[in-house]
Amino acid sequence: MVAPDGGNTTSSRPPGNKEPISILHVDDHVDFAEMAAQFLERDNERFDVETAPSASEGLERLSEAEVDCIVSDYEMPGMDGLEFLKAVRETHPDLPFILFTGKGSEEVAGDAISAGVTDYLQKKSGADQYTVLANRVENAVNQTRAEYRLEETQRRFRTLLSNVPGIAYRCRNERSWPMLFVSDGCTELTGYEPSDLFDGNVSYGRDIMHPDDHDRVWDSIQDALEAREPFRVEYRIRTADGAERWVWEQGQGVFEDGEAVALEGFITDVTQRKESQEQLEYQSSLLEAQMETTIDGLLVVDEDRSIVSYNDRFGEMWEIPEEVVETESDEALLDWVVEHKLADSDAFMELVEDLYERPEETSRDEVQLTDGRVFDRYSAPVIGDAGSNYGRLWAFRDITERKERERELERQEFLFGRVQDIADVGVWEYDPQTDDLTWSDGIRRIHGVDDDYEPTLADAIDFYHPDDRDEISAAVTRAIEAGEEFDLELRIVRPDGTIRAIHTWGEVGLDKHGETELVRGVFQDITERKERERELQIYEYACKSALSGIAIANLDGELRSVNPALCEMWGYEEAADVVGRSVTDFWADPEAAANVAQPIQETGSWEGELRAVRDDGTTFEAYCSVSYVTDEEGEPIALMSSFVDITERKRHEQELEEEREKYATLVEQSHDGVVIVQNHEFVFVNSRLADITGYDEAELLGMTFADIIAPEDRQLLRDRYERRLDPDADLPPSRYTVTFETKDGRERVAEVSAAAIRYEGASADLASVRDVTERQRYEDELEQINEELEMLNRVVRHDIRNGMAVMLGWGELLEDHVDDAGAEHLEKILTSGEHIVELTEIARDYVETLTSDEEVDIKPMGLRQVLTTEIALRREAHADAEISIDEPIPDVDVRANEMLSSVFRNLLNNAVQHNDKDTPIVEVTAEERDDDVYMEVADNGPGIPEDQREQIFGKGERSLESSGTGIGLYLVQTLVDQYGGEVQVEDNEPEGAVFTVTLPKAD
Repeated sequence: MVAPDGGNTTSSRPPGNKEPISILHVDDHVDFAEMAAQFLERDNERFDVETAPSASEGLERLSEAEVDCIVSDYEMPGMDGLEFLKAVRETHPDLPFILFTGKGSEEVAGDAISAGVTDYLQKKSGADQYTVLANRVENAVNQTRAEYRLEETQRRFRTLLSNVPGIAYRCRNERSWPMLFVSDGCTELTGYEPSDLFDGNVSYGRDIMHPDDHDRVWDSIQDALEAREPFRVEYRIRTADGAERWVWEQGQGVFEDGEAVALEGFITDVTQRKESQEQLEYQSSLLEAQMETTIDGLLVVDEDRSIVSYNDRFGEMWEIPEEVVETESDEALLDWVVEHKLADSDAFMELVEDLYERPEETSRDEVQLTDGRVFDRYSAPVIGDAGSNYGRLWAFRDITERKERERELERQEFLFGRVQDIADVGVWEYDPQTDDLTWSDGIRRIHGVDDDYEPTLADAIDFYHPDDRDEISAAVTRAIEAGEEFDLELRIVRPDGTIRAIHTWGEVGLDKHGETELVRGVFQDITERKERERELQIYEYACKSALSGIAIANLDGELRSVNPALCEMWGYEEAADVVGRSVTDFWADPEAAANVAQPIQETGSWEGELRAVRDDGTTFEAYCSVSYVTDEEGEPIALMSSFVDITERKRHEQELEEEREKYATLVEQSHDGVVIVQNHEFVFVNSRLADITGYDEAELLGMTFADIIAPEDRQLLRDRYERRLDPDADLPPSRYTVTFETKDGRERVAEVSAAAIRYEGASADLASVRDVTERQRYEDELEQINEELEMLNRVVRHDIRNGMAVMLGWGELLEDHVDDAGAEHLEKILTSGEHIVELTEIARDYVETLTSDEEVDIKPMGLRQVLTTEIALRREAHADAEISIDEPIPDVDVRANEMLSSVFRNLLNNAVQHNDKDTPIVEVTAEERDDDVYMEVADNGPGIPEDQREQIFGKGERSLESSGTGIGLYLVQTLVDQYGGEVQVEDNEPEGAVFTVTLPKAD
């Protein structure tokens, strides 16, 4: 079965521990894979193992058949184990995947864990490894199946509770309604946590239910329980903050022996529905009252031109007989009006028929009656909240008496229209049921679109600034789904690209069921207001927080206002010490300050330097800028000045000039070429660059890097330059290597380092060029040698390890088929084979440590985790040995890297493998000290003679024929030296040896 990942198939297999487990074992070593399959199936009868010789074939098998677990090697041709794992995780993120490999690198383990591996197991010699593998496969599959069943159960329960509207509850049938269970909706509805109701601190009947409704609700529920029927009640509650809400409750009794022992049900908030109903009743009453109290005659006609409603004022104004109105026919009404009342019936009827043909149109005009009266006639469609047209409203007002005020009325109407334009206001409505959005003309004008533009909700959201879209989308969603109002100040982007600041407010209309029926609101352009506010804030902030001193004086030179920076600059405590004094009082040369007045009068402004005098008598150099403040007519009304203390700047300018002279000398004497580039061209070069390229300095000026770089590297140069110009791209490295082409056609390798600078007032790039041709040639040769060495090392170790794993596996299968005489020889064969496999691992660590061309990466490593893990692995590898540790291991970081595990592995292996006892005993201790950690690995073996203790860590003792312990201890010495630590060996009491390791603690 495919592991439960929301997956492709479902399983009909029986539950429990007898459920079969299908395993796909992928290993390019076919003999090893087949042998492992025999061991696994022999170890657990539930297992059904299928093998595949490559990762690509494993993916094909996975797509064709159900698999419960994958076991994979790491080093395989084409696609390695990690790549195979990542490919599997794309389609089966939860399928158990165990990396069973001979490559024991911490780096591989870390990458596997990051990629989502279920377990990681290193291949070892002996049949015990297959028992460990079988246990891990079974545990992984059982855990995955259990997690899937648990997750499915929890998901159904969460889905049930999350879809209960309001509170799901269970309580005892008592007047205080003590709660036995309350869902999480309790907090949102009542303001109390569910635990408040569980422990009795809050009583639902006493503290939450409104006391005026308590008896009514109790009686209604008891009547339903007596009739063995569900109950439905509506009542008020008081929340934790004292607010009052209406709720609707539905539930039923839980009976035992005929007695109601509990109630179960749910409670939901219907406050908005109640308020909407009350508001609707109020509005209906208000509308009826308005129709009867208005001075206008009102007539409402439906879409079939039948009279729906009219007020008494309409009948009074038109003097229409009752029998004509009672026909409820708009046509009969029009016939009577045309015959008896209208002075110009043709124009009247032409407009009427035109409006009925265009029901969405609104109209306003004047009607002249035969008796001399003049009616103001207004007609508009009756539009529902959802945008539906329900007919037409006709409103008539007698304006006869105010005709003489026509001009005044027109002027007022003009001003009213101007106010609407100036306010930049519009209204909008959105129907969630039909997805219809309605904009007023004012909103279209604000958005800069045509008058006939009809947007969708998505179109409207797209107008908002990208940084504001999430906020308005969330607000509209909450309004539709939760009935929340919103009041926001955001930004929109017009089609022409201009950005406008807007204020949008929205409210929600609910239907009789409490569901969102309509979202509507007001939209206002507040760009100018925001800009004025921003300008005022900027001005006020700039004055208060400016580092420059700012002062305003009248035209006679008397100071009227100063900012804090000016007081601080001149050494005064507050503005009152300065305001009222003459501007000439603060300068070392008052006459020079007074002479500034003449150029200001001539040009309106002045800039220059003056020496100022502080309150304590000390002086400083100030740079001054003075200009007139003018009124709307451009007449001067005040003087505004700003001041900057330039004492330090003047000093820095002098120092800078001296530094320039020093740097010019350094550049010319540098062993590196130095060049400054502006607009792609060389604007400065030193003599060393001329030596490197073979060009004269004069020839290089005006040239570009592309002119002196070999053709194959020019694209690299262009790419790096484009990345520097792209603000969204990562900056290229500041140092890189390129090939130069000298003037005479020779190629030289140079290391270029670049940085952005300012040169003669403009942006530029400073680059240093170092000739590394000989160094590069040596590095290329060394890299080739290292690659060949690493390839040889990896291939030989891989072949030896796989071959020995197969040999050891088949050898262990022979244990039951040899006689006693052959058993001793077989044991020696297996022991030697295991030693050969271990030597390949030590050789790998040795090569990776000593042939790496990179600087050793030292970082904090957790001692407890690395040491505990390695001891557990050694216990698995050496089942006949007793490896103990003096707990606890210090939980401290030491200076090391991923090879730290190799240090402990080789020390532990040495203590067991070079032990002459039937039961090797190894004791590990660790002690945290002030600056380091001190560890001991003690054994009960033969010990190490004193005259050999220094030699066992040396290069001379790493051959198989030497009297030392092999290359493992040399690797230990090398790694500990890299970490800045120390390793030694001493006698153990009463017998054996003790290896001590000291590692510095990480900062």
